[in-house]
Amino acid sequence: MVVAEHKFAVARILRTAARPGRCTGLDFQLPFGDSMYNDNTAPRARLLSLLVAAAFSAFAGTAAADPTITLTATYALNGGAPVDGLTDPAASIYTTASGGSDFYLSKNEGDSGVFFHTYGSAGAVTFFGARASGNGADFYATTTSLFTGSYVNNTGSAQSVDFSFSVDGGEVGLDGNGFGSANTKLEIRRNGMAISRGNTLITQTASGTSCVENDVGALGNWASCATPTDNHVWGAGGLFTVNLGLVNAGETITIDYDIVATVSGQGAVSTCGGGYGGYGGYGDGYGGYGGYGGYGGEPLPTYDCFNFNGIARSGDPFGGGTPDQVNAFAFDATAAADLPEPGSLALLGAAGGGWWLSRRRKQASAG
Repeated sequence: MVVAEHKFAVARILRTAARPGRCTGLDFQLPFGDSMYNDNTAPRARLLSLLVAAAFSAFAGTAAADPTITLTATYALNGGAPVDGLTDPAASIYTTASGGSDFYLSKNEGDSGVFFHTYGSAGAVTFFGARASGNGADFYATTTSLFTGSYVNNTGSAQSVDFSFSVDGGEVGLDGNGFGSANTKLEIRRNGMAISRGNTLITQTASGTSCVENDVGALGNWASCATPTDNHVWGAGGLFTVNLGLVNAGETITIDYDIVATVSGQGAVSTCGGGYGGYGGYGDGYGGYGGYGGYGGEPLPTYDCFNFNGIARSGDPFGGGTPDQVNAFAFDATAAADLPEPGSLALLGAAGGGWWLSRRRKQASAG
């Protein structure tokens, strides 16, 4: 199902299927390369953040509504009013037959610029990611990729649900002279309540740089400040398991998975250019070269410039290469009467990597 909203580009997510199948990654040709803000380098393929096998309904029986992925992007430059990036004339939005959306925007005004790459896709597999970066005199950029799905437990008994997955890398960082902040947040919610969150914020002021975390549960290990003054943190790929709690028989739950990337900053004025001209060339002469032409003379002009920049992302492969892990992304439901029980994963061997989802259901014991 594709949902249309004025301010959002929305990608349809898979419908539930009876059994998990073998998955393959989806490839796109990207108009941008792998530097922080470039928009001219050769295309790269394979956008990978979250891959979900078509099997969400194992513990739930049926989906209460078709899941969706919603993309948003907003920016402001040089103190101007906020602009919806998805409706900007310079935006590029690529779509797939399965209903996916792949959004890019590289925007420059005066001495400031921002870059977005945010995406979500659906079909037999699902993946999504978000990236915002900015540089220059005065910039603000924020983008989100939000998965939402509602599910009903129709197994006839209460189920304890574990959500097991492999997280790809990402980053949060500020560089250069100026004031600003960069923030990446990954959050899983059940019925609007945060169950697990990785939230890393880097801030640079006249007093220096600070790195703080506001984490909940297992996702708090995704990116950690090595010191309180870090100006760059990398999100480490790895395996995570989040317990979603008890789902009673007949109960409907809504699961949100949110990726939010935000940067803002005001760069300090620096001086660029200057120096002197180089040596002159050899002179012409009959029977041999003439002498050097000497120094170029007058100094070259200088001009004001800005070298401040920030980046926040999860899932976007620029700078990160291919995903760090190729492992299961699984709902593992256990009948409440059977607890405690060791968790297990139904692994999928699938080309392409990313975040993978399969699932397994255990019926309640008869006695």
